[in-house]
Amino acid sequence: MTREELVAICEAAIVPESKRDNSDSAAALKQLGICLVLLKAGCEFHERVEGRTIWVHVYAKGFEAFEYGNNPKSYDSDTFYLPTRERLDRAAGGDWY
Repeated sequence: MTREELVAICEAAIVPESKRDNSDSAAALKQLGICLVLLKAGCEFHERVEGRTIWVHVYAKGFEAFEYGNNPKSYDSDTFYLPTRERLDRAAGGDWY
């Protein structure tokens, strides 16, 4: 998937609070927001699709990258989960989590 496709999925996956119906939805949306910001900032990423979930691993320059040189081992990284388009379509604007 392209960066633009992942950004579009992040933006489409934002669920209004009034439509959330799972206790984990707020945490999922926070992770979604972090993923969106890192993708928009141009951070390196790798993704894989498993069923109706997209796993996105994002690498961002951390403290050590600036202090000790631009070594990939000094990057911070996190893995985020996003819904696929199919999952979003099934949720029809509601809670996809």
